[in-house]
Amino acid sequence: MALITLTYAFVGIASAACLYMTLRAIYRLTLHPLVSFPGPRLRAVSHLPHAFSGWRGRQPYDVRDLHRDYGPVVRIAPDLLSFTSPSAWQDIYGHQAAKNLVKYGYFRVREDAQPMLTSFGADHVRQRTAFSHGFSDRAISEQEPALAQHIEQFLAQLRKSSRDRTIVDVGTMLRFLSFDIVGKYALSTDFGCLENNAYHPWVALLLLWFRTVTYVQNALAMGILAPFLMLFVPRRMLNSVKDHLRMSAEKVQQRLAVGDDPNIRDLWTYILQNKGEKGLTTGEMEVNAAVLLVAGTDPIADAIAGTLYFLAINPAAKKKLYDEIDGVITSQENQIVTMASTKRMPYIHACLNEGMRLYPPIPGGMRRQVAAGKTSTVAGYSLPEKTVVSVWQLPTFTLPHHFSSHDQFIPERWLPANHPDRPAYTLHDRQEAFQPFSVGPKNCLGKGLSYAEMKLILAQFLWHFEFELADNAFDIEKQKSYVFRDRPPLRVKLVERFL
Repeated sequence: MALITLTYAFVGIASAACLYMTLRAIYRLTLHPLVSFPGPRLRAVSHLPHAFSGWRGRQPYDVRDLHRDYGPVVRIAPDLLSFTSPSAWQDIYGHQAAKNLVKYGYFRVREDAQPMLTSFGADHVRQRTAFSHGFSDRAISEQEPALAQHIEQFLAQLRKSSRDRTIVDVGTMLRFLSFDIVGKYALSTDFGCLENNAYHPWVALLLLWFRTVTYVQNALAMGILAPFLMLFVPRRMLNSVKDHLRMSAEKVQQRLAVGDDPNIRDLWTYILQNKGEKGLTTGEMEVNAAVLLVAGTDPIADAIAGTLYFLAINPAAKKKLYDEIDGVITSQENQIVTMASTKRMPYIHACLNEGMRLYPPIPGGMRRQVAAGKTSTVAGYSLPEKTVVSVWQLPTFTLPHHFSSHDQFIPERWLPANHPDRPAYTLHDRQEAFQPFSVGPKNCLGKGLSYAEMKLILAQFLWHFEFELADNAFDIEKQKSYVFRDRPPLRVKLVERFL
């Protein structure tokens, strides 16, 4: 009797669930406020296709394909719209947009403190102000000696491989370099990746953390199924988040114990100048250090790796960049590559921009949600409350809507309109669509430092080495993305230019 009762209960629950799912699907296809937006019907019904795409590491590519089929705005999930219109950048992330759109999809890393990335309102403004001094022109200039020291270690490892005639995975070497640089600046920590020619255990932990964040974000989008899906997250993935936060906090505590040391010029030199109500709490320092270690490493390494790949398969652009670097450096008395000398290299800046256009380090999109009781206009569309919106970088940068010869590596498109090398057919490019550091009050604060670091590294590499691809492993269409890119080796053959 009990078994029969249990069977009836199970059948009743299953029937109710099926009825609910069916009615919800009908509502989302017929009466939902976003029903007029184009997109596949299955994605309008369920979050599962988008989440599954994320778990496979193919979300940016799948969203790009959807925009190719459906146009500049696509309903990629029941309550989620993706835009590629240039105006959408300001409409979603600009100063005016902040009144009606709030950050969405970030999970709380700690109950007592939130980093600048996930903070809101006055807390975000206060934290951004405190950090801004550490990314000022003066701070960037003061970091050049430390950067030069790390880059020399990078070059030394490459020289050894070159002389041994060993094929080099320069992509991994760039990761070593970026982690060593940011570890020292953000955590006063020597990871020693370049010295040991291997990932520090903490760095290896971070690479796992990227996948964890992607899985959790997509699981949380599944609503009532989220707790069930979280059961399938491997324990070591969840522990990677906790361990990273713990180790970051420990390093911040060690740095704070040192205090204001005139012999140390790192990020905390500037943070510690802001105390009291305008400064950061200890908890905020700890969680921000954890985020900065992530945000300042892989994107820079990926941008340079992508640019090197496109230079390798575009010999005319490669030669032109070598000529520019040689012309600037040989005209100097000391013939040393510096930040000042890279400022006289417009083509290297153009190459990096074109590399990031075709191979954006963060190919996805930051999500915002229309606040409760509000409406918002994005790219001319009026959106109701709780609609989630984003601009996905990969489709926005690489589809033909905004850039002529959209799938070609043409750095000249980023030269001034009156430059003699600027192709006439690129003059109508919608360059405002290209925003790799986002826009508005929450854009990337480290944009200036990132460009300075990338140009210095790329110029130093090309000044010292000739290179060519050793194989075709770095096929960008086959790569995966979990927040950042999960890229294959970029193997090259190196020849020293000056022996």
